[in-house]
Amino acid sequence: MNDEQDRPLRFLRSWALERRQRQAGDGDGEAHAPLAGYADFVLSFRHAGPAADAQAALEDVVKRLTHAGLSVEVRAAQCARRHGRSATFEAVAGQLLLFIECPRSRLEHEWSRSRLHDWLGGMVALRRGADGSLEVDSDAQDDPSRLIVHATDELAELISVSERQRLVQRLVTGAEGEGGAAIGAADGVDAVVAMHDRRFNQRWLRHWGGKWLIDRRDLRRIREHFGDEVAMYFAFLQSYVLWLAFPGVAGAAWWALGRSFSWQFGVLLVLWGVLFTETWARRQSDIATYWGVHGVERARESRRPEFRADRYVIDAATGERVPAFSGAQRWLRRLLGVPVVAALSLVMAVFIALIFALQTFLSEFYAGPFATLLGLAPVVLFSACLPAYTALCTRMAAVLTDYENYEFEAEHAAQFTAKIFVFRFLQDQLYLFLTAWVFVPYRDVFGGWVHGAYSALSTDKAATLKFSATPAAELVQNMLTGFVVTSQLVGMATETGLPLVLRWWNSRSLARASQASTATGDGHNHEASGISGTGDGHRHVLSNMLAVAPTGVDTWIESATDADAPADIQQQFVARVTEELALPEYTTFEDYAEMASQFGRVAFFSVAWPLAPLAALMNNWLELRTDAAKICSATRRPTPRRVESIGPWLDTLRFMCWLSSITNALLIYQFHSNCAFLPHADADAMQRFGRTSLSFALVVLLFSEHAFLAVRWAVTRVMASWPGAYARITERARAQSRRRWLDKAPSVLRDLAADTASDLSQDTAGNLAADSDDASIGAGADWRAELELGRRAIACWGKPKAE
Repeated sequence: MNDEQDRPLRFLRSWALERRQRQAGDGDGEAHAPLAGYADFVLSFRHAGPAADAQAALEDVVKRLTHAGLSVEVRAAQCARRHGRSATFEAVAGQLLLFIECPRSRLEHEWSRSRLHDWLGGMVALRRGADGSLEVDSDAQDDPSRLIVHATDELAELISVSERQRLVQRLVTGAEGEGGAAIGAADGVDAVVAMHDRRFNQRWLRHWGGKWLIDRRDLRRIREHFGDEVAMYFAFLQSYVLWLAFPGVAGAAWWALGRSFSWQFGVLLVLWGVLFTETWARRQSDIATYWGVHGVERARESRRPEFRADRYVIDAATGERVPAFSGAQRWLRRLLGVPVVAALSLVMAVFIALIFALQTFLSEFYAGPFATLLGLAPVVLFSACLPAYTALCTRMAAVLTDYENYEFEAEHAAQFTAKIFVFRFLQDQLYLFLTAWVFVPYRDVFGGWVHGAYSALSTDKAATLKFSATPAAELVQNMLTGFVVTSQLVGMATETGLPLVLRWWNSRSLARASQASTATGDGHNHEASGISGTGDGHRHVLSNMLAVAPTGVDTWIESATDADAPADIQQQFVARVTEELALPEYTTFEDYAEMASQFGRVAFFSVAWPLAPLAALMNNWLELRTDAAKICSATRRPTPRRVESIGPWLDTLRFMCWLSSITNALLIYQFHSNCAFLPHADADAMQRFGRTSLSFALVVLLFSEHAFLAVRWAVTRVMASWPGAYARITERARAQSRRRWLDKAPSVLRDLAADTASDLSQDTAGNLAADSDDASIGAGADWRAELELGRRAIACWGKPKAE
């Protein structure tokens, strides 16, 4: 073992002690641990050039990190290699690990700067009142210097693990002009990762595995550990699960009664979609208020490292010169990307249509040899080719969005999501649209084409072809059932199941190498003692299955002192970090995209298969647990990011709600057999095609779409009559601010503000008491004459006029 690896790693000692402090001060998840000042960040440094260039690049990175106020320790990456039933540690060629520590003083300065930036960006400073309610911090709002005082005196109580990591990550990647080190891929750093806290992960999975629903305390723990973005996703998923209970139960009842394509259930689905999206819009605003991040996207805390300015402008709030990019040039770049996205979408639509045509031919018309086996060919082709093409489209969308050069992350994410939504929508919904509104109404036309083409190619038509005889409604139901069930099972297996199995298998190598290192070590017994709670029964099955194999590091952390770690423990720790760096990065994008696709299928086609909402409910209840397991074991630890909403996904859900009003109405019109207000159709035609009148379908479409707009307008008006948490808090703050102003205002202004009707009546009484005929007194002296004129006029009422 060389001297570099033998040198004590200060980061490991601090990291272990910090976790012991947190476990002692945060045993129930309620109190923050004493601030140690460290953040669990590791940088992966790789350089493919000559050794001299790599050394120069490393020196530049270390100097910039040091100038940003961070401490750096460098170690060679290591991995565990299996040798039969044993394993050893080996250095990873071409990779270095840079362990980052942030001193308390630097963290205090950065946090004060962040709070002041929030104030300049228009965010309202909040605090807890004496009764525990949330209120505006009026002192900090009036005097922003108090933000710095609060940051210095109460930092240990206010700052969380995720907030600390967010600040340090900004120091690592932020622009040098803003106090950061501006570290990125161009510097040879391919990953900036926060390390997993395995103890927290195991307790989290064990806790969630033993309860039906998560509550506010669970969300607060997730926010304090992983940040606002992850916590907001789980809050959305929990809300979505609860809202699915209503259509899930109603759909099960309709299915039990055998009533598919019911117009009552269709109306319920549309109303459910509107209520869910609008109530979630209110709920996410309230959550952002309670978390103190309302307005954070407007504040625009830091620019993206990839942003390239073409000029500098004067900031209206601070008077500083800030980088900017021409809006006209950005719009031109957007327009250049439109034909690219359109072409990619067209190719995807054509490919899906060809796969659909092939599957329809094999399942509905072909009756030759190997019909059952050949029927699987389109599914295999679809599964093999479409994900690869979708990945290409996603990559192109990322390139186009980067080319548009957005300054802040919120704008970048919104534009990227808008492009990806087109591809995802075609991939998830086009198949069902083609079945319901292309093949079913014109199946005889397609049948004639198929038989005509096959007759020209073969003389044995009767032996190999058949006529499509599956009832129209059943065809749509079968297709929907297959898509819903298959997509959920496959998504669960590929997204969570397979990565967890691979992670568990790889962790065995690390555990065996740990045991081998312990057996040949310096006499310290660091052998893993098993994971706490593995024998607690069925409530902890999920956490037991997903726990990675423990190593000697886990045992040493439990008993860590202020002394440095032994060499073998340090070696195991570096290998663990290398293993975590090899995991894929976690983003909420894929999880939101999955939920949006599912929401579309539930909203569009549940009238055909009423059990779809119930299937989504059961899947999402399990998704809450499997997504937690995926974050803990199958991906890197998420980098905390502040958000106040689910971003552009809410607009996506609202668009799907609008579209569902059309799809539900058309499905009911086409396949409802005995609806009183729909035109009568021949029984045989109804079974094979459904109603196919395009003119009546257009009337149904327009009526349903306008009815939806009216319902959404009514719902939004009713909800607007109940102000949200942010509106209540800010209105109360404005009233308190006016009272404080009146208390401090000069006496003359206070008298003007207090000039009431009683004061005015006293002045008028004084005028009435003035008994003077002097014209210089003014209008107050004329009141007697005017009163006399009025009396004479009244006396003349009712008297006959003189002839």
